[in-house]
Amino acid sequence: MEADTVSSLLTEAATLMLVGMVFVFTFLTLLIGGIEGIARFCRRFPGEQEEPPEPAPVASAKNSDEHDPRVLAAISAAIHTHRQSRPRRLTKE
Repeated sequence: MEADTVSSLLTEAATLMLVGMVFVFTFLTLLIGGIEGIARFCRRFPGEQEEPPEPAPVASAKNSDEHDPRVLAAISAAIHTHRQSRPRRLTKE
């Protein structure tokens, strides 16, 4: 390659790099400025504060030995249905 060709390619590469860096720097500067502007606006005009919802009353803790018979029936039915829908695997003896 000729020296002029290499020199022109290096000059073009440096120009593209400089243009890209300026573009990124400008974009980030505008982004930070926009965020700062929004933050100032939100500090100046905070809006109405929403009150947090009151916590739901906690049900009294049941003894762990007591189970709802409806829940037990639902669990039993689910297990029965699951076992019926699966094909049985033969075990090697």
